[in-house]
Amino acid sequence: MSPHFPSLLIACLMLLATTLAPGCQASKQAVTASDVDVRSELTITRGDPGVPVSWDDFIQHASSMDIIILGEEHDDAVGHAVQLAVVEDVMGRRNGGTLALEMLERDEQILIDDHVDGIIDTETFAKATSSTAWAGEGSWVAWYQPVIDAALENDGQIIAANAPRRYVRLARRENWEALESLPLDRSGLVAVPPGTIDGVYKERFFEIMQPSDDDQSEDVEVDLSYIEPFYRAQQIWDATMADSVANAAQTDAVPVILLVGRFHSDYNGGTVQEIRRLVPDKSILVVSLETERDEKLEAGKDIQQADIIVFTRSDNP
Repeated sequence: MSPHFPSLLIACLMLLATTLAPGCQASKQAVTASDVDVRSELTITRGDPGVPVSWDDFIQHASSMDIIILGEEHDDAVGHAVQLAVVEDVMGRRNGGTLALEMLERDEQILIDDHVDGIIDTETFAKATSSTAWAGEGSWVAWYQPVIDAALENDGQIIAANAPRRYVRLARRENWEALESLPLDRSGLVAVPPGTIDGVYKERFFEIMQPSDDDQSEDVEVDLSYIEPFYRAQQIWDATMADSVANAAQTDAVPVILLVGRFHSDYNGGTVQEIRRLVPDKSILVVSLETERDEKLEAGKDIQQADIIVFTRSDNP
């Protein structure tokens, strides 16, 4: 049976079929910041079989890395509080770095720069990037803007890491060649991977996208070819975010901290694989912000989920 995976992956992919989708909205109900003390109240483990580590040990290790990937569930308030604390503590130790966000697209970098330079305020920035309700009503102000502010307060840089939705949609409707044929001034806004990612990542993607056993007849073979275009689009997200992170990792503004949906990063996800391909000489720490709200997918259950797992269930139903 295909479980109900907690990520908003399916919602995000289905939004590719529309032209005005503002983001991966989790809920129309207003959200608030978590009041959990994430530095003391959460369980953190390292590797397999899950050795407990303290917050201080986690931060010390993270601070030694070139790239830190924080895999979130977009509607997890405690996970966002962890991200804020990591940015504060790591960038504080390293005297800066780069914050890269899946939630912002490369053609919005000019808006980030205007915001950083004080040309537009927070409210205008969120509206101009259609981010106000990116993961639910009020989610930008409650969850994402505080992380950006913390990075700036610690001399960090901010980059829009993701591909513009219109180009991801083009990849889904047509093919990767359609992106490669774009004029230079637009092709630079998106990265195309060298080939399809097979193995566990693809298996997990197909498992989450296919109908559950309850929706299928035992006597009917399901044609899963309809999933291929969505997987083609998924890999454009992966490749573009990886390219953004890799470019930043080769500057002086390190470490690079990426905020990304954890389907892209858990179990050696596509974004992680692409980053490792692009910058094999860089040290990478993959962190999963695990809610434990739903059962695991079958694919990949026997491999390591992440280098570090922070269990955020303290504040979750």
